[in-house]
Amino acid sequence: MELSARERMSIAISRELADGEVVLTGAASAIPLAASLLAQAQHAPRLTILGAGVYINPRRLVPEFTAGWNCHPVAIADMSDVFAITELGIDVMFYGGMQIDQHGSVNVHYVSTSSGQLRGPGMANTALGHTARRTLLFTERHDRRTLTDHVEYASVIGHGYRGKTRQELGLPNQGPAALFTPEAVLRPNSTGILQPDTKLGDLPWSTVAESIGWEVSRSQPADFTATDDEVALLRTHVDPSGILRRSALVPRLPRPATGNERT
Repeated sequence: MELSARERMSIAISRELADGEVVLTGAASAIPLAASLLAQAQHAPRLTILGAGVYINPRRLVPEFTAGWNCHPVAIADMSDVFAITELGIDVMFYGGMQIDQHGSVNVHYVSTSSGQLRGPGMANTALGHTARRTLLFTERHDRRTLTDHVEYASVIGHGYRGKTRQELGLPNQGPAALFTPEAVLRPNSTGILQPDTKLGDLPWSTVAESIGWEVSRSQPADFTATDDEVALLRTHVDPSGILRRSALVPRLPRPATGNERT
């Protein structure tokens, strides 16, 4: 059965989530929410989902930018609840970004383009990247504009930043456990550099590797295979309306700066 890129990513991410964990999907995150709902339905019934922080255990998958009452949550938290939960600690935090670099640092603040500086949304939950037991990164773009060797601004720091390790920077957790793109799953090696672990998409591996902005192994990793049960649960229980099979809401970024433009 042919799967969309978003379906493959959702199934792959669901396998990272364990029973009894508390996960925070963030806003505009249909893929992490689908992955969490699939994990609950299949192997992690006691998984607790904090959808956009305040929606506790949503029961309905909603598209990006519409997370709200229509996700049918079991409960609604206020901001004091959110801060209390995050102070106690969560197990998994999801992050996407305008840029993600080889160390797993994430930039959602700004990028330089040929027309000047493009401002991003910023974020209100930077600290969770450093206090959650682990973080999972995802992006719906697999290109060098997004997967860059170094982020222009580190909204959340990965396994290293400006030549210093997380330990040297005094950051308490272990950093990003994995990065999911439409074409690959990458995991940190012994030096904290993200390297391909699984091939998710259909592009030739040489194209996948060349579309990553840092040096990665040219050896093709194992192919991803979804089980029949995973596909059936995803399509009948998690996403019966086909949100993940539709085109993603991924805007086209302006051309990157070359260094010769006026800003």
